[in-house]
Amino acid sequence: MLGWWKAWRRKKRLAQPFPEECEQLVQTRCRHFHGLSDAERQLLRERTLLFIDEKQWEGCNGVVVTAEMQVTIASHAALMGLGFPEIPFERLLSVLIYPDTFVARQPRRTPWGPMDQDLPLLGQAAYQGPVLFSWREVARDCFEAPAGRNVVIHEFAHLLDMADHNVDGAPALSTPEQANAWAEIVPLEFRKLQRLTEQGRRTLFDAYGATNEAEFFAVTCETFFERPREMAEKHPRLYELYRGYYRQDPAERIR
Repeated sequence: MLGWWKAWRRKKRLAQPFPEECEQLVQTRCRHFHGLSDAERQLLRERTLLFIDEKQWEGCNGVVVTAEMQVTIASHAALMGLGFPEIPFERLLSVLIYPDTFVARQPRRTPWGPMDQDLPLLGQAAYQGPVLFSWREVARDCFEAPAGRNVVIHEFAHLLDMADHNVDGAPALSTPEQANAWAEIVPLEFRKLQRLTEQGRRTLFDAYGATNEAEFFAVTCETFFERPREMAEKHPRLYELYRGYYRQDPAERIR
């Protein structure tokens, strides 16, 4: 019954014209938009609109949530799921937006046992939500001064990783062949990044990806969408692996 009701509500919503304000925003706040095909653009519009409608949005520390914030975040979530037959992030309930860096309690192991500590964060994701963002970081990464990093893609990659209930840097994979390739390629790339990071050498991937397998997946997903041609050239096997998983080829969209 709930599935029927959601499908009916979505059909009714998408029968309405895409709001003009959202059209202007999706074209300027998601720089990937202009590289998409007409069919991909239309799917991005639809899934952006449904994401905005179906999630709870909350401003924190004085933030008033605006259409700009919603479209920016929702369009990047939709971008990541363009190749998926169903809308991703269905289980996510809410999006929280802070003005800048925020502080969250995180467990930490110490010689005296587990303890909590306050950590400054730019984004954070939890299974079934919420997902939290610093708006200043979102704006900088997505449209003000994009430099190959993207906190929205990073946190939604964590949600994809969590979809199989394991936060291990491997999302739910569709075939045994894909799982076997993942098990072969990803650990090699992860250990290589760890080794180069320990040596103090700069790499295409942000050094934060050397923290653990989950962060490696999130960081390399940022690169897959934000610097796809460089990733395809320098890490072709990993790029092909992600191209198969996401069912899209960002490197082909760059003109």
